Amino acid sequence: MKKMKIIEGKCVSVPAEVKEDANDKIMDYVMNLPHFKNKRACVIILSIILVKSWEPKDEAGRLALIKHLDETLPLAIYTTAFPELTATVLGDIHNINLMGKYLGTASSVGESDAKKVNTYKHAFFTGPVGTPMVIVPTATSYGVVPIVVPADAMGYIRNLRGILMRNKASWSDDIAKALWLYGTDGESFDPATYVTLYSVHAFPGYLHFHVSTKNVHTHHIYIRKVGALAWEAPISFDGANWDIHRASGSSPENLEVMILGFYDNAETVLPSLITKVTYTMPVV
Repeated sequence: MKKMKIIEGKCVSVPAEVKEDANDKIMDYVMNLPHFKNKRACVIILSIILVKSWEPKDEAGRLALIKHLDETLPLAIYTTAFPELTATVLGDIHNINLMGKYLGTASSVGESDAKKVNTYKHAFFTGPVGTPMVIVPTATSYGVVPIVVPADAMGYIRNLRGILMRNKASWSDDIAKALWLYGTDGESFDPATYVTLYSVHAFPGYLHFHVSTKNVHTHHIYIRKVGALAWEAPISFDGANWDIHRASGSSPENLEVMILGFYDNAETVLPSLITKVTYTMPVV
């Protein structure tokens, strides 16, 4: 966020895409604001407030963080360094992860079921004549219901982070970064260390991707068949959600997916985690 102070004592925020060294753009932006039009602004004092927060602000980022903690915290390097990571704490994190995965799947399945029902309902009422109506949509299972956990899972993780940070003998920037719990004030976004956080769910006929867009808004999806060395040509998209429909000669198709960010006219360096997913063609 860029915060600008005008000599008249008013402050405005400038969009992130307006670079801090683009003085002309900043001036144009400010002067065209309704409450600054037709007023003289002779001096602009620019202060840049850069805050890097460890806490994801969207669902995909939170689910990815919870999954990462569930897989990482039980490692001996952490349980030895932090006696605070008791069996109860690790169990809590695991149950939170199971519930998060269940809810993420339920949300995606619910959206998919709604699409199928609405499509069928439209055909039911208005046709066209000849539309296949044999397969009546039914609710898809969300999976096994996990153990119930208390509300405010992110509050639990926030509190656990504070407990670990108070262990001065073991806590370090490197550990915080490894656990995805690192955040400082005054640190700008570094594309060289960016790793895409995402989830992918397979439905008949398409793959649904959800990506964290905290710092990067454009991403490239890479897909390859399991066992293949080369990735297919990347698929570019903007925003947090994207569906991919494949014209597959075989079904099911076992695939691997990976995502890179696209920032400042170049792909980011570090690849995301590679996820295996099974793609199936819709039943006609």
